[in-house]
Amino acid sequence: MKTTVRGVRSVEIEMSEPERAAEFYSKVWHLTEVARSNGSYWFRGTGAYHHILAIHPATRGAAIRRLTFAAANKDIVQALHAKVVASGCTTEAPHALATPGGGYGFGFADPEGRNLAVVCGENDHQDDADVKDRPRKIAHVNLNAAQLEKSNNFLADVLGFRKIDHSGPLHFFHCDSTDHSSMVMGAAATPTLNHVSFELPDLDSCMRGGGRMRDAGYPIEWGPGRHGAGNNVFCYFAGPEEFPIEYTAEVMQVDDSYEFHGPEYWKWPPGRLDQWGITPPHTARWKRIQDLVLFTPGQYRL
Repeated sequence: MKTTVRGVRSVEIEMSEPERAAEFYSKVWHLTEVARSNGSYWFRGTGAYHHILAIHPATRGAAIRRLTFAAANKDIVQALHAKVVASGCTTEAPHALATPGGGYGFGFADPEGRNLAVVCGENDHQDDADVKDRPRKIAHVNLNAAQLEKSNNFLADVLGFRKIDHSGPLHFFHCDSTDHSSMVMGAAATPTLNHVSFELPDLDSCMRGGGRMRDAGYPIEWGPGRHGAGNNVFCYFAGPEEFPIEYTAEVMQVDDSYEFHGPEYWKWPPGRLDQWGITPPHTARWKRIQDLVLFTPGQYRL
């Protein structure tokens, strides 16, 4: 049995104005609401996952509450739980979930105190066809680590990820999926969120999404461009309460034969930041918010 997750299923965030954030993610970001309760909202993409984003009321400003990984079945959930326990991390026992979408899984805190979870068997959707200009799923989450080696080793040794590329300061991790990477890690002073990336069906959707965001008062903070590692196109934005988000598309599809490449392979000529060489540098705002959002302490239980 291949004991690893299948990528990021959903992200839960906290907003000081959850109603305003919910309106943005529905009307501007183009997700679809599937549930609401006690001031919280759950949204799906066009893919099968029951939801890919949850928004909860915040007590101390914008934060990320939890990052949930998908697993194929209960056996893998149980096996991963045993590995989390053996690692010494704080966790709860796997159990049936009463939250929207249901399923079976467990939450835990990783070595740097981030709230993570592994879930299988949710009440997923049957309609999963692409829709132009609407996100399918979470493509990847980029986290900042104060103890980068420890966090990288946890992804690999406990959750079963494989480091597939290393480009500049970023380490890319592949799991039980055909997507190039589902997790990206980089060094920082504190364990914070760098950004959450939402996958659109194609380049045209990414460009139209960037235009729609500008029309709504959310300028592009970096992009459009095409990355090296992963080969994906990108546009980055500061969402409500400066939460860092990305539209991406055309993510490289790989299998076990893909060969690792290091920073020298991905090094660009002077003045170039991506494959195309047309995107301007990151805005000062983007550089600031890439290390702004903290995980809510202690919220590891599902």
